Formats: sequence, C-alpha cells, structure tokens
Amino acid sequence: MQLNRIIALVLVAVCFISATFGIQRRQMDEALNLKKVLDRDRLELVSLDGVITGTRASASGAMAVRDRLRELIEEDSVKGVLLSINSPGGTVGASKELYAAVKDLSEKKPVVVSMLDQATSGGYYTASSATKIYANAGTLTGSIGVILSGFNAKELLSKVGIQAQTIKTGPYKDIFSSFRDLSEPERQLLQDLLQSTYQEFITDVAKGRKLDLEVVRKLADGRIYTGSQAKENKLVDAIGTLDEAVVDLRTLARKKFNLPETKELPIRKSPASFERLLDQLLNQAGVSIALPFFDVVGNGKISGAIADQLTSKLAGQNMQMGNYDPPVLLMPSWFN
Repeated sequence: MQLNRIIALVLVAVCFISATFGIQRRQMDEALNLKKVLDRDRLELVSLDGVITGTRASASGAMAVRDRLRELIEEDSVKGVLLSINSPGGTVGASKELYAAVKDLSEKKPVVVSMLDQATSGGYYTASSATKIYANAGTLTGSIGVILSGFNAKELLSKVGIQAQTIKTGPYKDIFSSFRDLSEPERQLLQDLLQSTYQEFITDVAKGRKLDLEVVRKLADGRIYTGSQAKENKLVDAIGTLDEAVVDLRTLARKKFNLPETKELPIRKSPASFERLLDQLLNQAGVSIALPFFDVVGNGKISGAIADQLTSKLAGQNMQMGNYDPPVLLMPSWFN
C-alpha cells in the first residue's frame, strides 16, 4: 500500500513537471511567433481622431499619435505609415508637434495621409508634411488660419450687480477679460500674435506641399474646401478611399526600400501601449477609481510607476480646472 502511494505521488509530480514545461514551451513558442509577426516587414495604420490638444485623452488623440509616429521612425520593420485623419484641428502647439513628427517620419519612410470626414486647420497642418495626401471627394479640409476668441459679459454682469475686482502685475495680465472691453493696444498685440502664428502656419504648409508661399497665402484665408476643391488647388494629391491610399503606400514603400513586387507588406493597426490605455481610462473616468495593482506604502501614499501616472493625470486635471485663458486655435470658428 505504501509503495502504491509513493508511485502515485511520483506520477503526479512527473505529470505536474511535464505540464509546467509544456506550458512554458508553448508560451515561448507563442512569444517567438508574435515576435516574428512584429518583426515582419509591414505597413502600419495610425489614426488621429478628434480635436487636437496637448492633453492625452485617448490612444488616437494628438499626443499619443505624435509619440507613436516618433517611435515608428526607429522601427525598421515598418516600411510605411498610413495616417488616417478625422479632426477639425485644435491648438497651435499640439498641431506643430504633429506636423514635425510627420515631417521627420516622412524623411525616413513614406507617410500617406487618408482624410476622412474632415481634416481642417490643425488637421490639415498635420497632413501637409506627409509624403502624399488622399481625400474623399466630400472631405472637408483647408480652413488654413488662426483664431482667438472670447466674450465680453460686462453689461450682463453689471445688470445683476456683479463687478470685477482685479489686481495684476502688468497692463496685459488680464487681457481678454470677460469683465471689460478689449483695449486697442491689447487688440493690436493679439493681432500681431496671430499674424506671427499664421505666418509660421502657411510657411510650413508651403514647405510640406512644395508650393509657393504666395500661392498658399491666397488659399489660406480661412475658407474650407471639399476634397475635390483641395485637389484642384494642390492642397491634396489624390481623391480616393482609405483602401486606395493603402495600395499607393505599399507601392511607395516597395520603391523606397527596393522591395520586390511580390513582397506582401501587410498593414497593421498601430497597437495601443499600456500607458496610452491608462491615459484613456483616466481621462474618460469622471470618478475616483481604485486599481488592485497600485503599490500602497506605509505612509498611506500611492507609489509605483502606475501610481505616478495617476498622480500626474489627476494633477493635470486640477490645473486645467483653474485655467480660463482662451487658447489660440488652428480651428474653424464654428467649432469654438
């Protein structure tokens, strides 16, 4: 009886060890297969959706897209990038960051933009430095210009007995205050600021599209163009669908890297990193959340990399709550 128990225990141990090694072997094989897929020559689809801002609102938001484009510069297995844009534009700084990222990437490998419903203002700014731009016939694009807007509620507030009390260190510190009229010196200062930004905008578009600056200036009066009108004015290169843009990108990539026509070059949607997913979760959640993988130290504070991410995110939200300065926008006025 004792011998039978020993034999049974030995068999259980052998089965356990075999199963463990089998699982590890399978995991190793899956990891190697995944690595082969990731290292395979391919194209990558990156999507830019929504208003362009410096906040990290989602995996398809401006700064997450900017970061991914920068990463793709160094990924040798990616031979070309399709950037799908569906954006009305947004703030100046974030738009310039995207423009620069697309420009630097397109110097290393072909970048084809596919415009969907709209790619206006900052959205067009982003696209203008790509290797080639596709739009649908009904796509709204253009709106090349800069806008800064606010409102004057002085009369309304005075009727209900509200008066402002402002203490400031300089004459322009409360510029664009809703409690008073905009003075002429302030108006001129803001107009100069917008003109400087506008000049950078059209200069970058002219460089990206290889057009004469004065030609771009005539087109850049804030008007919006359909895809067909944009092609007539050389603001885009072709009218076509996203699928047609992929076919063209594959041809450009083969030519750039001297690849044979038989080279498949499949296209893969850009993966969202854990950090981007966490960003999206924290931006969309309007309530306090508790996650089981936070490290809680003895002093009651949250620690660790994930906790640092949460802390910075919440701190950023608190800072934004007190920010009332109107942003300078590369955006059609009807989106304000």
